[in-house]
Amino acid sequence: MSSVRLSVCLNASQSKGQSQAALLLPAPHSTEALLAAAANKLRLKKKEVERAQLYVWKTGVKLPRGQTCGHLLRNDDLIAISVGEAYAGPVALEGTSPSALASAPAVTAERLEAPVVVGRDDMGRSYDSLAELWEDQAVRYVEYYEANARWWDADGYGGSADEEAMIGDCRSEEDVAQSLEFLDAVRGSRPHLRLERALDGGAGVGRVTKHVLLRRCENVCLVEPCERWLKQARRYLGNKRAQRCSFVCERLEEYVPPVGAFDLVWVQWCLQYLVDAHVVIALSNLRRGLSAHGVILLKENRPSGAGIDQRAFYVDMPHGQHQRYDVTRPDDHHRWLFSCAGLEVEHCAPYDEVNCWVLRPASNLPKKLPPSRALPTHHSSEGNRKYKLLVTEIDGMDSPWMNVEAEAQDEEGNNRPA
Repeated sequence: MSSVRLSVCLNASQSKGQSQAALLLPAPHSTEALLAAAANKLRLKKKEVERAQLYVWKTGVKLPRGQTCGHLLRNDDLIAISVGEAYAGPVALEGTSPSALASAPAVTAERLEAPVVVGRDDMGRSYDSLAELWEDQAVRYVEYYEANARWWDADGYGGSADEEAMIGDCRSEEDVAQSLEFLDAVRGSRPHLRLERALDGGAGVGRVTKHVLLRRCENVCLVEPCERWLKQARRYLGNKRAQRCSFVCERLEEYVPPVGAFDLVWVQWCLQYLVDAHVVIALSNLRRGLSAHGVILLKENRPSGAGIDQRAFYVDMPHGQHQRYDVTRPDDHHRWLFSCAGLEVEHCAPYDEVNCWVLRPASNLPKKLPPSRALPTHHSSEGNRKYKLLVTEIDGMDSPWMNVEAEAQDEEGNNRPA
């Protein structure tokens, strides 16, 4: 999309919700360029421009100042300009979304019981339950994420090309063909699905964006925590493709998309590197970022191969053979995490060593979301680390995450070695 056709209005004027001027926003679709054009049309004063905020009127999506916003816009969107007052449009921003999710009633079930799943890691440890896995993750997830950051910075899976570094073999072309077939089947079964704005979660170098999403979608937002690979993604995509993209350097569980911003969210070979609590947080946030008919397409490894129990989870440890932390989860494990995140499975199909999931906001949202009362959301690389907790009330549930901050630190406030 070279230019976006828009109209603008003042958020709190008598003409709010009605076009007061029209404009064309050229690529690269800068929010500041949009504001400058709108300010000229609406005759805003300098001080008003300085404190202005921009919203897509019909969805309440806030456009980020100082960044590109093309992935959040559609032709003929009405942009409301606020000069200090709260967004006055038709969407209640606190707890209401243009997606089907937010207006859904809550279920009356007491709580989501965790499935009985056992597992083992590549250091010889066996886990008799998911609770044992959470206990370990709660205390050591900082260590695991730091090991993964070093692993990706050191070239990931290696190989002779960027694509091999992302997936560990030379079968990218085969995977791309299957992904396109998968996406086309989903689009064919959902006549109301618009593929204008997509998000590539854990995008890496942009392999899926380049070969799949940009071949079907108008704009793509790449979310990737490794700065090295995000910079390389711009080169890998090339200037023409990169103009249709925005780039966000952030961990997936820490990224909060604008409400209703994306028609399609694609996550592939990413959740395996997150602890269970962060899988729930990431998917919950992505769910809120879906447009009215939007879906999440997910491709993740499943237990497979000779001698492998397909009902168990398998963990690679940083000091094991692969030098990284990841969890290969069985079907029941995945489905439970999806339910905790307020998602339901519309379709699942196995392909080679992966499962391909179509996820949508659940028609009924759980009132009580395990796996914890307190879920760690961020970590700091400072010497004196403290977990920052996202509190989720779950009545009557014991959780290995609850007192992890105190347990993981010594008397002087420093992290104890696990």
